[in-house]
Amino acid sequence: MSEKIKRCAIYIRVSTSEQMIHGKSLEAQREYLSCYAKDHGMIVAGVYADEGKTARKEFKKRKAIHALLEDVKAGKIDIILFWRLDRWFRNMSDFYKVQDILDEYGVCWISASEPGINMETRDGRLQLNVVLSIGQNEVDTTSERIKFVNEASIRQGKIIFGGVNLPRGYKVGIVNGRKCMVKDPEQEEMVNAFYDYFEKHQSKQQTLRFMQRNYDPAFSYSVLRTMLSSEFYKGTYRGIPYCPAYVSEERWARLQMISKKNIRHARSGRIYYFTGLIRCPACGQILCGTGCRSVINRKTGEKRDYCYYRCNRAMLDRICTNTHKLSQNLIESYLLDNLKHEFEAYKIRVEKIKQQKKKMPPTRTEKQIDKELERLNLLFQKGRVEWDYYSREYDALEKEKESLKAVIVEPEPDYSFIETLLQQNFGEIYGSLIPENKRSFWKNTVRQIYLKSDYTIDHVDFI
Repeated sequence: MSEKIKRCAIYIRVSTSEQMIHGKSLEAQREYLSCYAKDHGMIVAGVYADEGKTARKEFKKRKAIHALLEDVKAGKIDIILFWRLDRWFRNMSDFYKVQDILDEYGVCWISASEPGINMETRDGRLQLNVVLSIGQNEVDTTSERIKFVNEASIRQGKIIFGGVNLPRGYKVGIVNGRKCMVKDPEQEEMVNAFYDYFEKHQSKQQTLRFMQRNYDPAFSYSVLRTMLSSEFYKGTYRGIPYCPAYVSEERWARLQMISKKNIRHARSGRIYYFTGLIRCPACGQILCGTGCRSVINRKTGEKRDYCYYRCNRAMLDRICTNTHKLSQNLIESYLLDNLKHEFEAYKIRVEKIKQQKKKMPPTRTEKQIDKELERLNLLFQKGRVEWDYYSREYDALEKEKESLKAVIVEPEPDYSFIETLLQQNFGEIYGSLIPENKRSFWKNTVRQIYLKSDYTIDHVDFI
């Protein structure tokens, strides 16, 4: 049988001009790896280049790595090729973060000039960890040196982060011949108005609406959080005087106290039973718990907590139309009254899906399928079919061949827990649980609650 042609991604990186001198240029790496791929019967699905990037940078800040991982998740890559391990990573933590993603999608890598380093053998993993440990030590040494240099620059007021994505109200300016952070005259009024309004009204929501209405319709809650937490606005960076301040230290301390009062802590005592189980029917966002406390007996002053679920994309950022609040009591009451009905409906849905997955019996022999695979490989190598068609047909033929060898029987779902529960006095048992146990019960029983457009429950999936 012909083996499926592998799609390889070539990853290349160069960080300094010194590497260019020693023959480690991007072009040299690309040429070497392209020849390697050709000699080993692989096709190049893409070349991902990080120029002027160091391997100590967090992988999310290396654009080519990020693009490569996106293509891995999209199923476009089978193997990743790089020249040496130090071109890939020199940081053990980031290496294994990326490795987890590659393992999840069944993608492996090859260090072309270091055949002894791999993840498949014991000796290969030993060499891998030794090389990564040495690289990590070099990274830590370099990091300490950079930290010392940066601290000196901070004390001189020099800008050390490229001048991009500065906090609102600041821009890059020249002070005494050095690039520094200075106030942006075009945004200075907006920043001052933000702090004045928040200090006066002491409400994040009102301040957000005020900024959107009077200054910037795109002003988001994340920007508000940054302006209430970034020490740049009090003129410091890492505790060192660094840039012009918008607020004094005393006023900053007052603002922090006001900001903390706006935070709804879990210590409120409210227990949200269905957190993470309900999605917004308008935008698909997970609904978040919110609540209030109301007096239920004016004579005794007794109060009661009420729990709701809302879409924060609608209530905070105003980018969703669902402003409805869903009562926890109504969800709980519906599930208690209709748990048996919802469970039976769920079993019917699962059975229908299982029937749809059943395949027609194969009509070709294993020998005929092997010939078809060889023909398909030949067509692709001659460029007569595109990759998407080739991959789809190849996978279909392999599945057909596997179906000849054995009939795969999917394990029957285990409903014993819920069925046993429904045979007992379920309401009485549930009523005896404390709130924490009720939350645990729903988390271990319900997988997802789906809502209709009118925010009533459509159907429930069970674990």
